[in-house]
Amino acid sequence: MNLLRKLLLGSGAALVLAFSGCGSSGGGSGAGTGNVRVVNATHGHPNLDLLVASVKQSGPVAIGSAGTYVGVAGGAQAVAVSDSGTVTALATVGPSIGDGSYYTLVAYESNGVVKASWVGENDSAPASGTANLRVLDLASDAGALDVYITAPGVDLASVGTPTFSVGATGSSPSTSFLAFTPGTYRVRVTAAGNRSDLRLDMPAVALADQQIVTVLLTPTTGGALVDGGVLVERAAYTAALNGNARVRLVSGVPAGTVAASVGGATVEPGAASPSIGTYVTVPAGSAAWSITVNGNAAAVPPLALTAGSDSTLLVTGPAAAAAVTLVADDNHAPGGAASNNMRLVNALAGTSVGLSLTVDFAIAASNVLPGSGSAYKTVASNTNQRIEVTSPLSPAPLSLQTGLSLPAGGVYTVFVLGDIGAPVTAIRRDR
Repeated sequence: MNLLRKLLLGSGAALVLAFSGCGSSGGGSGAGTGNVRVVNATHGHPNLDLLVASVKQSGPVAIGSAGTYVGVAGGAQAVAVSDSGTVTALATVGPSIGDGSYYTLVAYESNGVVKASWVGENDSAPASGTANLRVLDLASDAGALDVYITAPGVDLASVGTPTFSVGATGSSPSTSFLAFTPGTYRVRVTAAGNRSDLRLDMPAVALADQQIVTVLLTPTTGGALVDGGVLVERAAYTAALNGNARVRLVSGVPAGTVAASVGGATVEPGAASPSIGTYVTVPAGSAAWSITVNGNAAAVPPLALTAGSDSTLLVTGPAAAAAVTLVADDNHAPGGAASNNMRLVNALAGTSVGLSLTVDFAIAASNVLPGSGSAYKTVASNTNQRIEVTSPLSPAPLSLQTGLSLPAGGVYTVFVLGDIGAPVTAIRRDR
């Protein structure tokens, strides 16, 4: 299957603006009537309504679907989405709507906050025998990404450069259009420069003759993986939700070898404990876990991995009676440009007492019990950070690290592992 992969010079690029709360204006003639629909790409808002000037225009629109177009008076408008049956705006944009023009308001969710992107659908049809495709990256928390568009059966290892690269700091969320021969393609999204770090796989995206298609990338609950969707200009929308999750094994067992797998997928083939593993992508769901310590099976409670989530599988206690818990990870970017999100995970054995974390003398977490993690705390970033972990059983800190330079915009976990008599502390940058 041949890709034309030719940059479309001179074609009208659709208007794409991203908003959170009140937005800025887009283009349009400001007269007559335009046509607006909603795509609900959120996770936690089952049905959305479209509001114009706080008055319902259409809805409900269910998660993973698009509403019908409705006529909206031209000119500057306050266009919003709300939970169905309410008129409380979750995200508002302020475009100028052109007479006879078409638009889609894409509502998505990042770290619990609903945001919106205004997508113009007024491009000229491509030449016969081609389809136009671009990527709209709304999943900024996932960082820089490479997008590969290939024939369905192609091994990604054999592909050269990515079709698109998105998400770099300061880059536009929307790529230019490329032309493709009509047919069925596979869309794979990876971390930039690392094709083995697969963030989304859309195995069958059909492109019809003279179609204009936008592949949407939206945030997941964990922040690193991405959800997808295919928006055909003035036609259908198809959601492509991520069916995977990321999980890592962290063992606080004082000594021994720990291994883990889920549903036949290896998470950790065998690591000397205490240890902190790397994230592995596995199918989401409730598949059976196998966790061993020194070759002996550990008791594993029922565990379910939510699609799109990041999690830490925490193994604690003595080797002969290891306990297993699943700790939810949140790898979305912190809110401030000069800040980091930080938490404490207590994986100590030999105690039932909680630990506390201070960052630059301010409490970031307190009474974090063994086998658990604290909530994330947003802290100011600096080049001379002081991080202290304390226990009420000891007058001296269990760990004191000073002079740390932690780059801003990160998510950090302070792990305390091993036995209470000889604790091991490690800081990991998770994002």
